[in-house]
Amino acid sequence: MTADIDGAAGTASTLLSYLTPRCPSLFGPKAHFRSTPWLANGHFQTAWAAYGSINDAYPIVYERELLDLPDGGQVALDWTPSRPTPDTAAMPIFIVVTGLTGGSQEDYVRSLLTRLTLAHVADDEHGTHAPVCRGVVMNFRGCANTRITTPRLYCGAWTDDLRYVVSYIREQCPDAELGAAGFSLGSNVLVKYLGEEGEACPFKFAMSISNPFDFLAGSLALERGLLGRTIYSPQLCKNLQQVYLTHYDQLKLDPRLDAEKIMKAKTIREFDRYATSVLFGYDTVDDYYRDASSSRWITRVRVPLLCLNACDDPVTSIEGAPYDEIRINPFVIIATTSCGGHIGWFENMLRPRRWSDKPLSEFARAMFAVSERRRRMHIATHGLTSR
Repeated sequence: MTADIDGAAGTASTLLSYLTPRCPSLFGPKAHFRSTPWLANGHFQTAWAAYGSINDAYPIVYERELLDLPDGGQVALDWTPSRPTPDTAAMPIFIVVTGLTGGSQEDYVRSLLTRLTLAHVADDEHGTHAPVCRGVVMNFRGCANTRITTPRLYCGAWTDDLRYVVSYIREQCPDAELGAAGFSLGSNVLVKYLGEEGEACPFKFAMSISNPFDFLAGSLALERGLLGRTIYSPQLCKNLQQVYLTHYDQLKLDPRLDAEKIMKAKTIREFDRYATSVLFGYDTVDDYYRDASSSRWITRVRVPLLCLNACDDPVTSIEGAPYDEIRINPFVIIATTSCGGHIGWFENMLRPRRWSDKPLSEFARAMFAVSERRRRMHIATHGLTSR
């Protein structure tokens, strides 16, 4: 089976043959990542990603829209450069799903959106890249300075919020082509959604960055390592506890939650045992981890999907990556680097910038170009038949 990405143009191109000349950062002699010398392993890359924020370098401005969900909850959609209007509703839309407790303010979101939604000078100095789409960030419930309106948060297995957001955007902009990217937890939610939707998926393409893929394997790997046990897992737990405390007035309404146990949790696994698995009705934390793992859904993905992971990611272990499943699915490509950390991939000596933005923006532009060609052919064909 081949992935027909250009059927409307009358040619049956495989995904790889189409992308190879259009994505030099993924294929060919320029397809390599050289890390910043003083960020030469996954721990340093991850630390810089967390504490070396360079938001001021990315001139992204958002327009916020609060979207009510069917269960009474609410998510914040941050549009850039602005929300669609009737005159601009057909412009392609790029949906971003963020990490565990992140949001639209994260520099990894802003840097990619800068490349796709704003005109900028290309890194190779071969000219200016024009914007190709409108961006919208889906912030999880209670994240990015929003409040929750029901005693429910979010988790890696919960795809209904994303599904509702996508259906809402399609209703508002029925002629807009849709692409998507997910980071960390958001990439797992996105890939699980892609697999659940299968042939009915409305996206033209998607990108998964630093995906944990297998929550159980990742949890075991995190607890196995010294830094995982003593630094990463406790910090992730503290981040989630802060979200819990911020929205305690709502969450205390769920009698199943034991606030004392939640606040005494020392690792992310303990938080998931006492909070996440309880909120979402799982029997055990491992039951939640098995159900949440997007690796189970890779074989059912039916849109072009690029997965980007670093082999030295100390947060989401690469050992859970579904290589065999990806090999038998022509719609999915996985690109790995030996170094890069968790949503890191910083290069350059004095002013580190994310190398990952290059292959991601190349892939997105190539995929949106296919959609634009289809649209033009549809218009041309319609014009011929209407004469």
